[in-house]
Amino acid sequence: MPKPKKPLFSGEFLLHNRYQLATRSFFCGLMAISTKQELQFLLHRSWEIEKKFESLSVWKGFVAVDSTYRATVLTLARESHKHRLDLEQLLETLHLKSPTDEIPEATFDFEGMLDAEILQRIIGHDKTVADLYTELAEKTDPKLVAALSGVEDVDFFYKILRQLVEDENRHVKMVNALTGIITRIQ
Repeated sequence: MPKPKKPLFSGEFLLHNRYQLATRSFFCGLMAISTKQELQFLLHRSWEIEKKFESLSVWKGFVAVDSTYRATVLTLARESHKHRLDLEQLLETLHLKSPTDEIPEATFDFEGMLDAEILQRIIGHDKTVADLYTELAEKTDPKLVAALSGVEDVDFFYKILRQLVEDENRHVKMVNALTGIITRIQ
């Protein structure tokens, strides 16, 4: 008997200590995203992560890091903004309601952290949304996308999601190449 595929999301995760973003276990139970409500919820969460966590943490990080790292931080900020716009386009094309702010604002305190630690904290959000975009691409029923968008060719939806996954994974690799492995001795 083949070994079951390990789910992309398992267990709970916390974002910046006290802000619980969602439970990864929620996504494990999804066989397919087949309702408007499920898709709307997940796209809205993606949009909120891009807006509230990535954008805010990146700009706070920009101020906190040395000029050596600022070009990388600006790349992350620019692409996070583009991702937010891509998600807004998907929501509009699928005739889903505009995003609402449901996740509480996060507080990012980079005081006492090394520049490399700041960048690693920032890309933690990239890892989260890369997993979420992968789930959306793999589990969203094409019939649902066709019904919501009113078009038969739904490649646009999956193309945008694949690009988002690729971008987020590239961000992680870019920062890891720049910062290496961080070990803090307390």
